[in-house]
Amino acid sequence: MRCRGKMLSSFVPQVLEREEFDNDTERGLLEEKLLEQIKCDGITRILYHWDCSRVVERLLANCSSSALLEVGALILPHIVEVACHNFASHVLELFIMKLVREIYTNETSELVTLAEQVFRKLCLDVSELISNPHGSYTLRIALQVLGGIRVEVDKRKRKRWDIGQNIFYETSNTHSTLKRILHKFTKRLVKMDVGSLLWSEQGAPLLSVLLTLLHRTNNKSLPNLKSVISSSFDKKVTEYKGFDEFGPLPAVLLDNKASFVVQSYIKICSKEELEDLYSQQYKTIIVPLSLHPVANYTVQTLLEHIPSRNMAQEMCSKIVPIFEDLMAESITGVIISVTKCCHHHGLTSDFNILKVLQDVFHIPDDQLHLFFRCVMSLTTHDVLLEKLESYKKPTQSGKPRRDRFEATLAGSLLLQGLFQLGLVGGLEEGLCGLSEDHIHYLSTNPQSSHAIQAFLSSLTIPVTLKHRFIKTAVFVVDKLVTTPSGSRIVEAMWQAADSQIKTSIAQILISKEQAIRDNTYGSIFWRNCNLKAFKQGVSTWEESERKKKKNVESFESIINDKSTDEKENIVDHTLDHSTENNEIEVKSDAVNPVVSKKAKKKKRSINEESIDSTKKLKKSKKNKEVKESKKKKNKGGGSD
Repeated sequence: MRCRGKMLSSFVPQVLEREEFDNDTERGLLEEKLLEQIKCDGITRILYHWDCSRVVERLLANCSSSALLEVGALILPHIVEVACHNFASHVLELFIMKLVREIYTNETSELVTLAEQVFRKLCLDVSELISNPHGSYTLRIALQVLGGIRVEVDKRKRKRWDIGQNIFYETSNTHSTLKRILHKFTKRLVKMDVGSLLWSEQGAPLLSVLLTLLHRTNNKSLPNLKSVISSSFDKKVTEYKGFDEFGPLPAVLLDNKASFVVQSYIKICSKEELEDLYSQQYKTIIVPLSLHPVANYTVQTLLEHIPSRNMAQEMCSKIVPIFEDLMAESITGVIISVTKCCHHHGLTSDFNILKVLQDVFHIPDDQLHLFFRCVMSLTTHDVLLEKLESYKKPTQSGKPRRDRFEATLAGSLLLQGLFQLGLVGGLEEGLCGLSEDHIHYLSTNPQSSHAIQAFLSSLTIPVTLKHRFIKTAVFVVDKLVTTPSGSRIVEAMWQAADSQIKTSIAQILISKEQAIRDNTYGSIFWRNCNLKAFKQGVSTWEESERKKKKNVESFESIINDKSTDEKENIVDHTLDHSTENNEIEVKSDAVNPVVSKKAKKKKRSINEESIDSTKKLKKSKKNKEVKESKKKKNKGGGSD
């Protein structure tokens, strides 16, 4: 198996995922053969091999409970070594998720004892696991799965998680057996030196998960863990560049790893705890923390979870005057958080964010058509005018220079946050007055395209404003639809456009049908927007669009025009049947509480039905051919 790992890793997963087995015995025979091979070669040798470990992952994702027990018995003696290995840790993480899922769906005494043995071994060697990057990640996965928290995976670092993404779903009804195991697990972790874990690269993410888990389960150990984190603010740092004038700052907020734990701590704090944290730690040093490259993330989290309007007004009054310094450091996240905080607590009249940004970029009232460009490029009005003047000068060969539109990631994020809240104001002239070349550049640029998409898909921006932009962008849709970022922009334009604009977009795209349908992104847009129906007949397509629009408008009017009496009747009706619904939910959760209700009601797709129909046709053809061959043989036998 180790010698033929590449062949097995490409063939066996496809066989294991097949749904064409006549019965479960065929799948069981294949599982038995694979398990025999694993026992012969040794579990550690196979799991430490890149290709063979992928085969075991596929086996676990589709195996039965009996096969899961056999694999668990093989992994259990070497569980710590497996958890600390690069390839084998993926298999162990998937094994833990599958084991917990099996306990939810069909609990048996063998599965429960296996789970207790697995997590007991992990508890005994917690210190060794935390010191290893792969072991600490496996430990975090185990905590999240035990607590019913959805596993968040960084796909850039973990490329093999496509197998186990749908194995485990979030659930609020934690199993009683798993609760008992989780209590022992967390008790062991809390007894460790939490203060040292706060500053370690592997321990800080583990503490963050532990905080969320203890808060969710109302564990008695949570106050002790909170006190350890709050006491870490006492350690001050004075040696850092650029902030000497503000005095010593808490080291826990300036550290890249410890500040991540502080963010999780802020999210689970109560109203009184947040007010005490702000008054004791943040109030006097909010300005340097907002300008710090690491500590500003804790300020953003605090702004998002401010409990009172007075506290929000006090924080915003200190941060708004330093907007220019934040823009100079490209820290636009704090500006976006301040804008959301003002919008949430009703402080938009006290702090006009767009007017403040206009003053930051030094834009006069008669030059608002350059406002959007200044924010996107993060350049002041004076610097932008100098660049525009240089573009007017011809090159050495006498050709005119091209007007280059510069886009930055920080500027795009700032505009994206403003558009999501419906704040356009002075940005309207610059956005709707863009040329075709600039629209093509901004829509195809991976950084700036998200800002344009946020503008077109925002629910609070007027439709007339979107139409002004779309009427200019219509002339470049054939160039945009064949690019990854541009195709999303064209689809957002289509959703925001009326029937007249949709007709003009469809006519332009149909004129270049072949090139668009041959392109991957163009063919997706062609199918999503049903341009095939438009090509068959404009009148029928327009009628279908009108019917869709009328249905949407009537549905919205029905929702908005509901009277209070009807709402009360609905509430009473739901209260009368609450007991029946609770019984149904309990029964469904007992069968499979991990899988979401949407997944249960999910209908079969058109592709699956077409595949089934083709299979039936093939079988019928084979049966006819067999019957005809039998008739020929019978006739031939009679003549002989």
